[in-house]
Order: sequence, then structure tokens, then C-alpha cells
Amino acid sequence: MVNTLPAKGSIVYRHQERKSTFTKFERRLNRVFIFLYRIYFLPLLGLGRIMILIQTIGRKTGKKRIKPVLCRRFYTGKLTLYSPRGMKADWLKNILATEEQTLRIQKGFKKFSVKAILIENEKIKWKHLEYWFDNFNDAKGIFGYDPEAHKDIIGTEEFKKLARMVEFIQLEPI
Repeated sequence: MVNTLPAKGSIVYRHQERKSTFTKFERRLNRVFIFLYRIYFLPLLGLGRIMILIQTIGRKTGKKRIKPVLCRRFYTGKLTLYSPRGMKADWLKNILATEEQTLRIQKGFKKFSVKAILIENEKIKWKHLEYWFDNFNDAKGIFGYDPEAHKDIIGTEEFKKLARMVEFIQLEPI
């Protein structure tokens, strides 16, 4: 059997690596983030342009769940959410478990209902990632992509693995 683990310095390895201490820290940080977002402090600082609060109903408990999620407008012009953990993300599982896949979001100072559509086509996911790497500076912090060090990574097998691993969800207003 061939070892399929990605190389330690690769973008895919960095994206897959997740430590339990970071997860605990992330939960605490999310609570603070949600509080500051809901009292309109973070949207006032401009963070409402890239982060939204998503309100879902738990698929097992039926309770209301709120999660901050990174949100971008890609070449399609629609709000698009990014799930770095792929289908393992609980908020994504909650969205897909609801029948109509409608949810409430808060983007900046506005709250509204949207319909979530999971992007399953790999070519569209590829285009989204390519657009992100080319047009947004935060690709270095999120994916570990450095244009000088990685040069043209977009055509490589590593990029294909990354496109298969992440999930994108487009939001359409209702």
C-alpha cells in the first residue's frame, strides 16, 4: 500500500493538519467573535465584509446554532462560503440536513434569509480556488500559499487535492 499522506511543507498538509488544542481555542474564540459581532462592534470595524454569522438548526438536537464563517464574492457575484474541513464541518452538515437548506445569516449590520447551494462540480470548485489565489491576499494565511515560494501551483496535483478537499457553498437570497 502506498503512503498517501501529503508532504509536510505542502499546502494540502497544512490544510489537513488540525490540532485538538487549536480546536478548543477556536471554540472560545468563536464565542467572543459572535458576541462582538452581534453587538455590531466587529461590523463597525469592517469585518462584516469577509465574515458572516450563520444560524443553523442542529441536525441531532434541533437547537439553534450560530457559527462565524468566512464569506467571499467570487467571479459569480454571489456570496460564497468556504468550508476548510470539507464535509466534516458541523455547520455544513446542519445546512445539508435541513430539507429546504434555508438559513438566516448576518452580514455586517444586515440580517436576512438565504438558500444554501453546495457546489459539487470539481471544475467550479477549481475555478473558485484559482480565483481566490489570484485575487485575494488572504490565500497565504488561509491556505499557506505564497506566490513567490510556490510559483504556479494552480496546474499541479497538489492543487487538485486541495480542490477535492474543500467545499464551497453559494448563498442565494430568498
